[in-house]
Amino acid sequence: MKFLNIFLFVVIFFLPQWSQSKTVYPYQDIGDGKPATSVILTLVDGVAVDAEGNIFISHRSKNRIRKIDKDGIITTVAGNGVAGYSGEGGPALEAALNFPAGLAFDREGNLYVADRNNHRIRKIDKSGIISTVAGNGVADWNGDDGPGKEASLNYPSGVVLDDTGNLFIADRSNNRIRKVDTKGIITTIAGLGLPDYGGDFGPAEDALLKYPFGITLDGKGNLFIADRGNNRVRKIDQKGIITTIAGDSMHSFAGDYGPATRSSLAYPTDVAVDRVGNIYIADRNNNRIRKIDSLGVLSTFMGTGKRGYNGDNEIAPETTLYLPFALAIDPQDNLIVVDRSHFRVRSVSLKNQSVKTVAGNGESLFKGDGGPGTGATLNTPSGIAIDSRGNILFADMLHNRIRWIDPKGYIHTYAGNGKLGIEGDGGPAVKAALYQPSLMTIDGKDNIYIVNRFGNGWVVRKIDAGGTITHFAGNGRQGNSGDGGPATEASFFAISDIATDRQGNVYLSDTINKSIRKIGGDGIIHSIFDGKFFKNLGEEVHPNGLVVDEAGNVYFSDSGSSNIRKLDPAGMVTTVAGSGAFADSGDGGSAIKAGIRSPGGLVLGPDGSLFVAEETTSHIRKINRDGVITRIAGTSLPGYNGDELPAIAAQIKSPFRMVFDSKGNLYFSDRDNNRIRKIDTRGKISTLAGHSNIGWMQDGLEVRITVHQFP
Repeated sequence: MKFLNIFLFVVIFFLPQWSQSKTVYPYQDIGDGKPATSVILTLVDGVAVDAEGNIFISHRSKNRIRKIDKDGIITTVAGNGVAGYSGEGGPALEAALNFPAGLAFDREGNLYVADRNNHRIRKIDKSGIISTVAGNGVADWNGDDGPGKEASLNYPSGVVLDDTGNLFIADRSNNRIRKVDTKGIITTIAGLGLPDYGGDFGPAEDALLKYPFGITLDGKGNLFIADRGNNRVRKIDQKGIITTIAGDSMHSFAGDYGPATRSSLAYPTDVAVDRVGNIYIADRNNNRIRKIDSLGVLSTFMGTGKRGYNGDNEIAPETTLYLPFALAIDPQDNLIVVDRSHFRVRSVSLKNQSVKTVAGNGESLFKGDGGPGTGATLNTPSGIAIDSRGNILFADMLHNRIRWIDPKGYIHTYAGNGKLGIEGDGGPAVKAALYQPSLMTIDGKDNIYIVNRFGNGWVVRKIDAGGTITHFAGNGRQGNSGDGGPATEASFFAISDIATDRQGNVYLSDTINKSIRKIGGDGIIHSIFDGKFFKNLGEEVHPNGLVVDEAGNVYFSDSGSSNIRKLDPAGMVTTVAGSGAFADSGDGGSAIKAGIRSPGGLVLGPDGSLFVAEETTSHIRKINRDGVITRIAGTSLPGYNGDELPAIAAQIKSPFRMVFDSKGNLYFSDRDNNRIRKIDTRGKISTLAGHSNIGWMQDGLEVRITVHQFP
């Protein structure tokens, strides 16, 4: 009995340690379960705080909604990281979002998300189930006086709910404020739809707004709008009358300590109201938070106007911000500020103005690196290759990088620091500057060769399997010199493709010089084809796409004559496809009689079939070993659609270069759609990386290209 008592004591004493289960976080790879201040955020587009003081953020760079609890631990509450639309009626963690923006809670604790690029407002209930409450997914304006879920929104960016459960939406690119009542019926309460300014002191529904962003309500039911494009903050009172409460339309900084209506703002993106009625404005391009007190006087509450990061300073007015974007107020009277381009979320006490960082370590991810490829932003993806481990590599041309997609579908940067240049030879490729890499190939030892245009000349660089980058060919000057000497001293006029053979030789086509040149293992370059001397072909020859078969035959697309040619090891040239007609014709018949309007990239399939990407006709065709040509992808109408459907029924746009994996799946750069797409062995197409958004040279920093009709 004594032994039994001891045993029971041991069991009871240690039971709490045995039974204590460790929380399992589904997305530990992006920092879930860690202190929020240790995690890389990059872009955050929205923020809200629940009744218990937990902070929720729209993590745009990851297409997720994340929570920072009161202990400072970050977790994901919605979004699988893929940029898309899925998951209705299921767990929010498994759903796809697409650039989530504004967030808001209702009185019951349900979270509402402006799922911006899905053109929807979605609701995450307290049990974690996601559903759509407004928007049919079509970027348009219609549906007023009908069910909100059947109406069209256009990049909705802000949401807020009143005490009775009415939902208000900043329908940004419709230049309107919409309302979904408790019965689910949608109406427009402000804005005629034209991006302009007008209507103050009259009914809000007759006013003009310009790209409204963040919205909020005060305790009396007045609605406040960050009217970004008008550089104003507007107010709609309980009677529906609209007025300007801050901003004089000038995109500048002025007016502190004077009437807010005579001040100047610069692209205000959000607004918040504290419990005593003070109004806070995210004055984005002024790098400040401005405050309007109960007398209507404006002042700077936070920010010096300088954007350099100076830490969590003792008081808010001395703490720098960089493009502050979204605001919320927590139950403890702290203002939560998304310090967007410092890649942090900050908390500021409204009582003593003390500042602390609550999320973000200040580092940034590059346009989706570290996440699913479909959540990444690409800008003119061009050359493509596959290595011995099955990683897909491609030239993200206008981002000055080589990126790779691993077998799990996650995207990373392989080479290039994003700066425009050709510096860094002899060091790690990931730290080197690239100059708009357009074409690439890989040899059997996983050495990668990249074509960079440099001014009027061309340079080819090599990245070995260890990741070191070196100068391989090209002297950076335009010309056709160097045959018989080191490739590094040769000049080119317009390199149009690059390929390797089984022996590791590198081939370069030069469309203007009408030549194909070969670089051997000794680094010496010489011409193997000069189109100026092949008069027997009867046409101007301009070599474009290249591929080399196991027997050493070089196939090249001839953009000058709309043909595909074959150069054998003896130097003889024959035509294998194309009638020479500048036309799109011949599917199902002999390739030699077909019209091939824009032959570009070439690749050989596992069975020896030759595939050709035709840019201007937006399709991919296959020439089998019997010489029959058929279309295998693209409807010939440029555009984007068809994922998960047969590739032949899908729209593609300027397919550029292609590669096969060991299983027979075809990958290609859908260049003008800014995507990498895959055609599996069943003929179905899908997107592997990229989405519809372009334009930021560095995620989180200032917009360099205007997209979606906003400034």
